[in-house]
Amino acid sequence: MTTVRTPQQPRSIQTRERIMKAAFALFAQKGIHGTNSKEIVSKAGVSIGSFYSYFKNKKTLLLEILDEYLDRTYLTVWKDMEKFTINELDRNDIQFIIENVFKAYEIAPTFMMQTHALRYSDPDINRVYERERNREVTQIRYLLENNKHRMRISDQEAAAIIIHNTVESVVHTSKFLGPKIEEQRLINELADMIFNFLLHGREEGK
Repeated sequence: MTTVRTPQQPRSIQTRERIMKAAFALFAQKGIHGTNSKEIVSKAGVSIGSFYSYFKNKKTLLLEILDEYLDRTYLTVWKDMEKFTINELDRNDIQFIIENVFKAYEIAPTFMMQTHALRYSDPDINRVYERERNREVTQIRYLLENNKHRMRISDQEAAAIIIHNTVESVVHTSKFLGPKIEEQRLINELADMIFNFLLHGREEGK
């Protein structure tokens, strides 16, 4: 039985990364169930032994790729936050974050569709997505907490979940389901809705 190892040397690290990159491309192109380990090593240009020295099986490889992919989407959504005045968020800041969510969905849309579809049948994949959802909600709650002196909401946790679910649903529907509508129109309305939900009636009276 081959022992899975963590690469330490540059060459081993590069081999592992080649396997992950090849699998990512094949999963998006052929589907997760339509891709096997032999195809992955062929595309990566490595031996099947190398594959099993770094990954227990295709499933563990997929979960690592999904983790890495969700890290990329998270960083895309929350980039440039240092440019904001965290405790004085305005409508333009909200719109900027929403635009970033749309951009995050463009990183690898086919891979996202493949893994999203498996959430309902694969507990491990769902667990990874739930962990990411909790991270996103926590970030939103951080923003709400820093702006609570200006907001009219009474339940920050519920508000953070509502905001997250609303934005994700609109973007997911726009990208994958339809009906087709100009994205900027959706972004503008979402920004207005969230701003009014959080701050309407408080900005004037302060």
